[in-house]
This record gives sequence, structure tokens and C-alpha cells, in this order.
Amino acid sequence: MGMDEQSAFSTKRMASVALPEQMLCPPYDVRGEISWIDFSGTENPFGTPQSFIDAMSDALSKGVISYLPDREAHTLRSVLARIFAMPVESFLVGSTVSSMITAVSQAFEPCVVGVSTPCPIEYVLALGNTGHTVESISSPASFVTPDADLLENRNVSIDAALLANPSYPTSRLLSKSTLLSYLSVCDWVVVDERSIELTLGGESMAKLTEEYRNLIVIQSFSEQYAMPGAHVSYCIAHPDTIKEISKFYDNTGVSMFAEVLADAAAQEHPKLDGVRGFLYSEIPWMQCMLSLVPGIDIFPAEANYVMCSYHNGGDLKLAISDVNHLSARLQLEGFLIRKLAGTPGLAENGYFCVAVRTRQDNEKLIAALRRIVSPRS
Repeated sequence: MGMDEQSAFSTKRMASVALPEQMLCPPYDVRGEISWIDFSGTENPFGTPQSFIDAMSDALSKGVISYLPDREAHTLRSVLARIFAMPVESFLVGSTVSSMITAVSQAFEPCVVGVSTPCPIEYVLALGNTGHTVESISSPASFVTPDADLLENRNVSIDAALLANPSYPTSRLLSKSTLLSYLSVCDWVVVDERSIELTLGGESMAKLTEEYRNLIVIQSFSEQYAMPGAHVSYCIAHPDTIKEISKFYDNTGVSMFAEVLADAAAQEHPKLDGVRGFLYSEIPWMQCMLSLVPGIDIFPAEANYVMCSYHNGGDLKLAISDVNHLSARLQLEGFLIRKLAGTPGLAENGYFCVAVRTRQDNEKLIAALRRIVSPRS
């Protein structure tokens, strides 16, 4: 190895976590020929509102893509201020949820951050890449985030926390009392609420930011309005906290769509109650139907996705050997599910997650599962 090669090699960092298997994303030009029904995401089962589609289409036809976006996102922040009845200065707009977590974490000195696990890999990457040490906090029996005062009994000591409401992939809501226990002992606490509007009665913790300056709540259009291809996310915090985060924030990720969709968001936000009404009955139905499929065990779900495990054992002699086999067979049948191998906090490779979609789509998936998993004769 030459001197230059050796020098370059020595500057490389160790990754904070190994990346799990990535979801299959076909090229854009062939997606129209694929008829898969996607159960791997967590987006609104009602799809992207027509008002959003019209707003984006109209903006593109008028050539707004050639303009630089407003990095301060004044229009969207004003709309969010009306929706939440909070000051405009309480909002910071960006692209993905992980980019907003990074924006928050880089504003604080490196410390030990407790992360409620299992969790998305992006949590560990965002914290690790900004110099923080990740400490897992979990309750394996129920996957409900334990109160902060229980951590001492487990010899867990943290300075900050990254929680979720609801959690992914475990689909559990965060209680107000549990959050308050972390706010009382942590320098700062981030709560990922990207799917809060798609839950069984879940309530946002955003208003608590008016009282607790160490609380930062993150929400996103991607899940609420089913637009994972055009990311718009935002932080909600006390104005003083937003001001401090902004000192370290690179707002070049703010999209023109943050402006274009502002008025549509104001119109569509009240309609999310209709989605929650649908999910109130559909989430329990989906859990029940999944639990009746041989080999599948489900975990309690409070959001529009259900974490499951699959095991082929006992005397059933099922036709599917494991989760990899199950995922491959479902793809052949026209369905995508999310395998959870490599998810922080899940030690075994036997878990997968299924979204709750429309009743018609859900029935198709259940029928396919029963057909391909049925015990061999």
C-alpha cells in the first residue's frame, strides 16, 4: 500500500451501525409496469390528497422548480402556526425526519442518548454521525417505552433521549407521563411523531414544547399525506430552542414543495380525522386477521402498521420456511412487506412489518398469506 493510500485509509471512520437490507425500489421508468401492492410503508392508507397532487402539478407546470426555495419556509411555518395555535418561531422546516433529527442532535454537545428500541436504523445513524453515544432503552415484554425512573435499576444512565410516538416498527404510542419522566431528567428529548395522525387515539406532544424547552417534536407530511417521494418534515419546539438549533442547521434541504403545499396542508389537516376514524376499526381487524394465519404471531398495534413474527415449527409443516421465504413468495403474489432483519433492538431475524391499507387491499393480502402459508398436505 502506497503512502497516499495508507494515509487515506487511516482517515476513515467506523460506521455507527451496520445497515440492514434495503427495500427494493424499482427504477421510475418501470414502476408503472409493476402491480405490487405495497404493505412495506407507513403512509396514509387513503393516499395522497388530490389537493396536494393538484398543487404540485400546477406549481411544476408554472416552472417553480426553476426557482430557489424559501429556506426559511415562511409560508409553511405560518400555516403550521395556525394549525397548532403556536408561534411561527416554534417551527423549523426541513426534508426527511432523519435530517431533522440530525439538525437537533448536532446542536448539542456529544453525550449519551437513550433511544427507545426497536427503532429505525436512521435514529442510530443520525446520533452516531453527530458524535453521540447511543444507549438502548427497551421493554422487551411489551415494546412499550419504560419510564425514565426505571432505567437506573437496569444500570442505564443517559443525558438525552430520542423517543417515538408511535414507535416503529412496534406500533406503540408514547404516554404523556412517560415523556414527562424523561423531560425531568434529560437535557433534551426528541419525539418522532411522523405517524401520530395515523393511530388509535394518539395525541401529539407538540403543545408541551411551550412549557418544556428541552422538548423537540418532529412531524412529517410523508406519512400523514402519503408522499414519501417528496419529503417535507418539521421540528416543533420552544422558540428559544428553535433559535439554538438554527445556529447549526443547514437549511438547504428545504424543498420548494414546502411552500407549494402550505395552503393544501391547511385545508387537508382537519380531514385527517376521517382517516383516524377508519383506522379505529381497521387496525384491530388487521391484527385479528394476521393472527389467524398459521405461523404468524402479531404484537399489539396502536398505529397503521403491525409488527409480526413468523416461525415454522411444531406439527403444522407449513409451506413457508422463514421470513425471507415469506417475503419472496409474497412478491411473486404481488405484495411487498418490510423485513426487519438488522433493526436495532431486534435480535432475531424472524420479524416483519405490515402496513394497514384499505380494506380491499388488506383482504387481498390476508387471502394471499393464507394461500401460500397453508400447511403442506
